Amino acid sequence: MKRLILALLLFSSPLLAEEERIYYVHKRPPSSYSGTIGDDGFFYYFTNSADRFNDDICKIRIDGACFVKTDVPAKIVKKGIMKAGSLYWCSEEQIQAVNKANPDFSYHRTIDFGYGKCTKDGWVR
Repeated sequence: MKRLILALLLFSSPLLAEEERIYYVHKRPPSSYSGTIGDDGFFYYFTNSADRFNDDICKIRIDGACFVKTDVPAKIVKKGIMKAGSLYWCSEEQIQAVNKANPDFSYHRTIDFGYGKCTKDGWVR
């Protein structure tokens, strides 16, 4: 029993249990402006520039994608919505929920591109 309790404590430790990092989207299209919040409470924007292979520039990596640190404070305002500066950013989970509930086939008859913008209330199409 002691071993079980010790194992549970060990694997639930914040040092060992890393929270899955989420990336957030401000708007789509013409391009997808996206980023994430760092452990330090600052906004990190996504880049696919040639510098994305430079670890001095890429301070956070999510599935190999490069995120560059800014001096803009960021915070989670509610589940799936982040605020960085004056802009709101929605998680992909939040966007997909809106897309599923209200599909938009106006750009293509069989494909929903998920175009929209994140607001304080969530993803708006």
